[in-house]
Amino acid sequence: MTPAKRHVPLRTCVACGSKGPKRSFTRIVATPEIGVKVDWNGRLSGRGAYICSDDGCSTAALPRGGIERALKRRISEDDWMALIEEIATGRTGRS
Repeated sequence: MTPAKRHVPLRTCVACGSKGPKRSFTRIVATPEIGVKVDWNGRLSGRGAYICSDDGCSTAALPRGGIERALKRRISEDDWMALIEEIATGRTGRS
């Protein structure tokens, strides 16, 4: 008897709409305590949105409205710039 296949939940990129396993995405989380931040480990509590971890969805392609809609929260201009910078530096540091 063969073991049952384990169900792997899919995540959807808010920039391009591609789907895949959680490990292939970068999570952006919104919490009342820390605001909007990149969750590199995928373990922070709060409402999350996912973007592709590869360069296919660059920071320039991120739809501000898509992330705000997914997080159900408005993002201030300062928080938006900090988020873009954190994603850009995190990707280059991890590659």
